[in-house]
Amino acid sequence: MLNKIALEEAWSIPDAGSLGGFEPGSLAPKGVIGGDLGANLIDVHGTRLQQMDENGVDFMVLSLVSAGPQGVPDKEAAEKLARVANDKLSEEVMKNPKRFAGLASVSMHDPSQASQELRRCWNDLTGFVGVILNDFQSAGADGNTMLYYDDASYDTFWKTAEELNAPVYIHPRSATPEITEKMWKGREHLAFSALGYANRVNMHLLGIITAGVLDRFPSLKLVIGHMGEHIPYDLYRIDHKLNRARFPHMHMRKDRLVRDYFGTQVFVTTSGHFSTPALLCAVAEIGVEACMFSIDYPFESIPNGVDSDPTKTFKHSRLTPSQTPQSISNSIKSDFMF
Repeated sequence: MLNKIALEEAWSIPDAGSLGGFEPGSLAPKGVIGGDLGANLIDVHGTRLQQMDENGVDFMVLSLVSAGPQGVPDKEAAEKLARVANDKLSEEVMKNPKRFAGLASVSMHDPSQASQELRRCWNDLTGFVGVILNDFQSAGADGNTMLYYDDASYDTFWKTAEELNAPVYIHPRSATPEITEKMWKGREHLAFSALGYANRVNMHLLGIITAGVLDRFPSLKLVIGHMGEHIPYDLYRIDHKLNRARFPHMHMRKDRLVRDYFGTQVFVTTSGHFSTPALLCAVAEIGVEACMFSIDYPFESIPNGVDSDPTKTFKHSRLTPSQTPQSISNSIKSDFMF
């Protein structure tokens, strides 16, 4: 599959840790994830671009590595991290705008300030095609307060994103210290990509949908990764159990199901989830128009994410070559601007 556009690809700045951002060593020791994770995050125009060329990735949308500003409980510090990162990301992508674009970072402590920063990225900077939110916003002196964007106070931000036609990518992040202690102690191996990331993001996205945010802002576009964070597989049960007789005050339009938003306002990417049967499940449940490509570099391998060797693609599936994601891909949206 040639001419690929990768939408969820992480990047960082050298001094992110001093600003409260991601420290590569906090996730795993050096060498465990993609060799030198810290160096790979900072690199844009070296190894990253070389591997793009070698694997048919024409364009990559970069975003500040999770948790970004959402992991900074202090309001002013979170806003500073977003501003510094956005300035630097604009500078980096404009060195080669034919191959790269960026997702803006914003602090979500204050919806009005988040709107202002998004407008600044859109109007004063160059190279941005959307905005990334790393799940809930940490707040409070101990970092255990969680701010969710299905609250009506965030309508100011959603209105701005809709007005600017800025797709919003909702990306996973780590749990707060309190939740980590209560839920994941002794099972830390499940707290991240294997389970915890998806469980937290799918709750947040479903909260936004059922709160009526997409009904109030019908041109707003939301994107989640990792083949839909388990939602496509569970979509029948989700809609079946959101019974209006039981939940009469749910704010989502009464004439719609959750699945009705996919392909028009909600989209998923394949980032870090390279299962052909899972892709076919997603296509069957939410439609090919709702499915887009991503890799999740450098947490995932570019060659592995784009492997087109048929002997490997079909090794563990019942598919025939005519049913490959490669054949399906001709119908998949490849332009992040929709």
